[in-house]
Amino acid sequence: MKRHLLCIPLFAILLLALPSCGDINYWDPEPPYGWDNTFYDQNLTGCWQLYQVNSDYVRGDQVNYMYFNGDGRGMYYYYDHGYQETERLAYWCQRAVGGASSLQVNIDYEYGSPSTMNYWFSDNNTLWMQWRNNYGLQTYVYKYYGRSPW
Repeated sequence: MKRHLLCIPLFAILLLALPSCGDINYWDPEPPYGWDNTFYDQNLTGCWQLYQVNSDYVRGDQVNYMYFNGDGRGMYYYYDHGYQETERLAYWCQRAVGGASSLQVNIDYEYGSPSTMNYWFSDNNTLWMQWRNNYGLQTYVYKYYGRSPW
């Protein structure tokens, strides 16, 4: 009888150590509570390639891509020490309080810090993003790429 009683605690420990049947990679960010004026700008839909940073052209190993699916989700593609990396992003738009445009996009990166930036288009293929941080005013220019890079 003692032998069976010993097996029960060992079995319970094994069950706790196994991963659950649910999605262990759950990530579902949403706009902060009280943000009831958010929307998804269909003009952002598609993949955008970083072209310029503060008037400097971007080298191939510094390029990144943002894919917006039109429904508040997307992907961020970038290089990290020469390796291609990908992470999910969530986004929502709202009217800007101030800055260079009347629109803001809020981006929540799966592994990075969330960002809020003003954005505008100079034509159908050029997306401008601008924000202020500890280094001053940052202006990124993206060109429409259309498809995911990898």
